[in-house]
Amino acid sequence: CPLGCALGAMQQGPGPPGPGPIVPREVMDAPTPIISYWYVGENNWNVCIQQMAETYRMITGDFSGQWSEEQRLIQESRGEKIKDKIYRESGGRLGEEYSPSTRTAKVKDIFQDPKFPPNSKSWFKGNEVPDYSTLQQPAMWRRLQEMVLDSPYPFSQPGIVPRAGRIYQGMLENFYLVAGMQAVAMKPWLIAQIFADMKFSNPSIGVYIMRFYKHGQWHQVVIDDAIPFDSAMNPLTARTEFWPSLPWPALVEKAYAKLHGSWEGLSGGGHVEEVMTDLTGGCSTRFGTADVAQDRLWQYMYFLQDMCLFGCNINDKECAKRRIPMEQHYASAIFRLAKHEGVPYVCVCMSAPLLAVARMPSCRVPMAEGYGVTEGFVWLRIDDFVQLFDTVYECRLVNSISLGNLSPGWIPGEPFFEEIYAFQGDVYTETSPSFLMEILDTPNELILEVTQTDLRYGDAHETPELARPMQAPLLLRFFQCSKDVSDAGGGEVYMVHMSAWGHTRDASLSVKVMRPGKYLAMVSIPAKYTCHRMIFRCYSTRPLVMKPITQHRSWISVNPSMPLNAIPYSLCGFQRVDALSEKLPQMFDEAEGRGKPMANAQLDLSGFAIGPGPGLPGLPGLPGLPGMPNLQLPGMPNLHLPDMPNVHLPNLPNIGKIPNPLTGLEDLSLDLQGYSYSAQMNNPGRLKAVGQFGGQGAVASVSAAEAQDANCCIA
Repeated sequence: CPLGCALGAMQQGPGPPGPGPIVPREVMDAPTPIISYWYVGENNWNVCIQQMAETYRMITGDFSGQWSEEQRLIQESRGEKIKDKIYRESGGRLGEEYSPSTRTAKVKDIFQDPKFPPNSKSWFKGNEVPDYSTLQQPAMWRRLQEMVLDSPYPFSQPGIVPRAGRIYQGMLENFYLVAGMQAVAMKPWLIAQIFADMKFSNPSIGVYIMRFYKHGQWHQVVIDDAIPFDSAMNPLTARTEFWPSLPWPALVEKAYAKLHGSWEGLSGGGHVEEVMTDLTGGCSTRFGTADVAQDRLWQYMYFLQDMCLFGCNINDKECAKRRIPMEQHYASAIFRLAKHEGVPYVCVCMSAPLLAVARMPSCRVPMAEGYGVTEGFVWLRIDDFVQLFDTVYECRLVNSISLGNLSPGWIPGEPFFEEIYAFQGDVYTETSPSFLMEILDTPNELILEVTQTDLRYGDAHETPELARPMQAPLLLRFFQCSKDVSDAGGGEVYMVHMSAWGHTRDASLSVKVMRPGKYLAMVSIPAKYTCHRMIFRCYSTRPLVMKPITQHRSWISVNPSMPLNAIPYSLCGFQRVDALSEKLPQMFDEAEGRGKPMANAQLDLSGFAIGPGPGLPGLPGLPGLPGMPNLQLPGMPNLHLPDMPNVHLPNLPNIGKIPNPLTGLEDLSLDLQGYSYSAQMNNPGRLKAVGQFGGQGAVASVSAAEAQDANCCIA
């Protein structure tokens, strides 16, 4: 099985099997019997661990990782072939008879994955080089153990969150995966769970066994450590800023590619929230930063930060208005939320160039780890965050062994109660399910998710010229039922909450039930779409009784005459519709999640002109940096920056240390000799202004406020 896991061997209890039979169509050896009704599934985490242990035992039994010597035949050279031919044709009078010779070679007994080999069969869809593909083929494949043998991810320390590194995109158009890994990197213990704490991996023999959550089930994926490179020895995979140390993004990307059939299968864009679910087993969704008031947005994320992942998408248009050179393909995630001196702040980690991060309106907020702008971390006021980031991707970690609370309503020492229902047939408008719940134990927090088959599993030979397929837009709604509602005849229901509605694989929401009663979770699909198989998940802090209903019922949604007994507990579903193009369900964006291949922010200085002269435009907000003769950057020997001897950049040899954290460019100690944000540059009207704009404690005259750049200081 190309997935590297026995999908059919799932944990089974009495009755129908769990949702394990949902597998890629191209890897199904025989038709699976269709179960034409909703049945109860089970969490197969323990079974997956057993499978990983058995696979690891077999691999370590076959490969020792020891060095040995063996004799190898030296290939005959062209000259030797000619001499031998002359010798044979002349009857031994001329030329020289070829005598085979051998050499002693040192070889290491390591694992090589035969089901996902390091060649074009795994790199491209369909196991061959297609004529229509524009994806660059690797020039070579190298084993990771040739460069590093340490753990691929950092180990957590008590009280300190270690840096897992900022993630940069490789050759594939899979920024959505990079952004999802960036969010996971904010909680490194989640990376350890992907690798099962390295219990079933061995870098010395080049084997890594990871686990992913797909279609309601855990799957093991076995890979070796062969990584693709281009001719300049640059890795074509996702990587961290510490490459080749901490190579976990490259390994996760390879395992994720094997899970979907090929490396190329990950290209074409995608959705960040789907990756967050696959990597953690959580329930993910998205919402807009402008969909809710800023104070409620901060309060919401603050109380959920221990049990949630939050990724965020850069609003490049708003950044351009404030002369911040940011692009959407810089992966960003929320690291922490805190109040400092009564002001709410959001700490964001960004995989952007230092000069771009330094232009963010960063504030000084103390943090135990000491991370600052040089490491990609900026503390933003909530109003700045809402303006500079337009979308937040949220993942509730319901399937993770958390170091803290699972949810605000979680009771310490108590588990989350999980309900899984699966359906193997086709689901369309007339057969879209509803789930009637009777909740007696309150208050009860519910996290609900409905998912469909991932169409990225589709056969590449069916539609090779097309990009990623479009998923059916699923809408999940939660209702409070009136007293006369029954599963036989329906009745009046009152809507409490709804999920985000777009062309994504999953739809998720969260509610809190305050009083006992009957409640209804309803899945809706537009008439022209069909889902091939579906899974419904429910996680609750208290037990409940649930029954799936597939036959049409007369559910009548009415406006309530009194306050409801349940409240929304997530910010999804409040999508603003300001134009016809923003109507629901949200339009399918084929380019979403593609990003920019090989975008390495460590070397990306595009858009910046260092020093005077024609060519690239100057740094936004500056006329061009006038000279820095004493600054030398590794790998850039021809870069000379005159007249700026006081610049100090950290982590570069022979260069001093920058103040940490930075607060705009004023902390770069730039002596611009009259050029630094003077009234001549940004304030041609010479308006009087004092203080810092966009920073804590900003004070300015009203007339000057509109003329200033973020975080600048004008005398």
